[in-house]
Amino acid sequence: MGREISYLAAPTGTPREAWFRPMGLAVRLVTDSPEILAAATATFGGYGAHPPETADAADAADAADAADATFRLFAHGVEDDTLGAPLLRVDGSLVYQTAGRGATLVIDRAAGAAFGYFSPAALADPAFFRWHFLDLAFFFFLEERGFLGLHGSALARDGRGLLLRAPCGQGKSTLTYAAARRRFQAVAEDIVWIAPDGGALWGMPWTFHLLPDAVRLFPELDGRAPVRQLNGEEKIAVDLENLRPGSTAPSAEAAGVLLLRRRPGARSRLEATTPSAAWEEWLAGGASRESEVPGYEERARALLAGRPVHRLELGDDLEEAVDLLEGLLEKSP
Repeated sequence: MGREISYLAAPTGTPREAWFRPMGLAVRLVTDSPEILAAATATFGGYGAHPPETADAADAADAADAADATFRLFAHGVEDDTLGAPLLRVDGSLVYQTAGRGATLVIDRAAGAAFGYFSPAALADPAFFRWHFLDLAFFFFLEERGFLGLHGSALARDGRGLLLRAPCGQGKSTLTYAAARRRFQAVAEDIVWIAPDGGALWGMPWTFHLLPDAVRLFPELDGRAPVRQLNGEEKIAVDLENLRPGSTAPSAEAAGVLLLRRRPGARSRLEATTPSAAWEEWLAGGASRESEVPGYEERARALLAGRPVHRLELGDDLEEAVDLLEGLLEKSP
């Protein structure tokens, strides 16, 4: 006898449709799961709704055709609901990600389509689902449409943005959070997306994750319990808009690049540098698979060459460092 094949049951709930407008793209979600809808709203809701209240089936079909990407993500039950380490496979425009029988996603980047089924265990951990499946699908679509994802953070003032670049642990998130507490807006915490024309920075700025010792720098964090991240680190999650309304902006003009160097025990110091001198430091700040994107070096060098580049030696006084950034944005042409 051959091995018995098990099949997924049809969705148990009634699928519903929701639309979002992340980074100027129309994303259509079809799901039967309240948990998946809540995760998508938390991820994309800050960009605003899009579009439509449809009057009839013909209008609904037209609206579906207008989507840049359609995510069909459903809930299902399995007997063995154990999740494993996510496994990623890429073949041209096709992407496959699975964490076992409880979580499987297939993406066709060229077609703008993603399809997946997720078990109760996969949906019980919103951070796991969002990072390994929902965000993954969206990030691959961004690349397909010419966005360049970079390891870094970003902040803005009056619509003009600075991209902060440094290796992990040099204080990018901490400095951006400190700036967002004052007269700046946070644009991105960990991944900055450069628009296809190179003129805008985009991010997902609403929640920042800081190390537990950030409490000594930011008293308002006292009493907040750290949460274990997917990489095993314990971090404090902060909703910036609850802290200071208006402290986030999902996009800004790319007005400059700032290379960070942590200098404990020293005063913060800012100096201008050239794109050629900055290139080695730029490469040192890379992470993940960003440099594997076609045209990466050409686009990264163009980003550096097309706007002011500065180096900030970040000392112990964060307020002093934020003052330097304020002056830098004021002086940017």
